[in-house]
Amino acid sequence: MLIKMKKLILSFIVMIALPFSVFAEQGDPEFNQPFTITQVFSEGTTTAGFYTAEALTGCKWNIMYLDLSTESGKAMFSQVLAAKSAGFKVVRVYYKKNDSETCMATGLHIR
Repeated sequence: MLIKMKKLILSFIVMIALPFSVFAEQGDPEFNQPFTITQVFSEGTTTAGFYTAEALTGCKWNIMYLDLSTESGKAMFSQVLAAKSAGFKVVRVYYKKNDSETCMATGLHIR
């Protein structure tokens, strides 16, 4: 009976821990180096983005896009405009990449 109870407890722990370990490995990739914004653009009503002097390796056309249909996207666009005009550096970018290799920023840190 004790062995069955131990197996049951061990199985329960694995069932609880597994989803958390998988979730911990997922998340938005990040560029964790300073970037200088060289060009800012907006397209249509919900898309904006920026180019950097340093290559955004892995992002199509070296462009980081921003989603202006969200409040966070609008806030990031404001940060990008301020950084560009003041000469500040983007020191960290969190992003998601879609199937066509374009990168959409999900978070920015500017210094």
